[in-house]
Amino acid sequence: MNKTQQNQKSMFNAVGDTFNTYSAILDTNPAMVSSRTVFGTLMGELEQVEMVQSGHAVGHAELKQKEEAEMIQKTVQIAAILYVYAIDNNLPDLQKKASVSPSMLQHMSSEQLKTACLNIHSLAVKYKEIFVDYGSTPEEVDTLKKEIDDFITVISAPRSAIVTRSQATQRMKEIFSEINQLLKNKTDKLMVLFEPSHPEVYQNYKAARIIVDLNKGRKQEVEEEVEQE
Repeated sequence: MNKTQQNQKSMFNAVGDTFNTYSAILDTNPAMVSSRTVFGTLMGELEQVEMVQSGHAVGHAELKQKEEAEMIQKTVQIAAILYVYAIDNNLPDLQKKASVSPSMLQHMSSEQLKTACLNIHSLAVKYKEIFVDYGSTPEEVDTLKKEIDDFITVISAPRSAIVTRSQATQRMKEIFSEINQLLKNKTDKLMVLFEPSHPEVYQNYKAARIIVDLNKGRKQEVEEEVEQE
């Protein structure tokens, strides 16, 4: 990954953080949900090809192991909060559903694991407002969804799709182009719709869309930035 790509990826990460922070608001727009989903899929693939490009010849297997471990860890953390909440409020059905452990999840097949983690996420969405009372934040629920999406991206990718550094380098260029086009042609336009009712969301997104030169510390307004009214 060259310096320009590193700077752009930093901007992509900032956009992703904004998406996660304001997910409840953004998800009221179905078109934005679609845009966020595509963005998350492309970011997951970008991480995969970055591993291969940096010399991980068996990038798929290593990435799957990494994403699985991160997803399991977050799932267990979220489930623990739900479990304690169920105990505190005498909710045996929720207690049973939230009773998961690392070893239990680690022995599941990929499809079983995906389903189990999605089930915990669905419960967490339902009880999202209680997380602050247990030393966490509602945003952690969104983080779990991102971990699940990253895992799904990896297990869905053909194992032989990218096997060399040169292939990874070429695909990386394509992914950067696809993400930039997604942000410019769809997400930037949709974000304008949130400005009247949620100006803080709009302003934070605009700030995230500014590329910072990580080596020189200078900011650069990108052409794809949100249109001004």
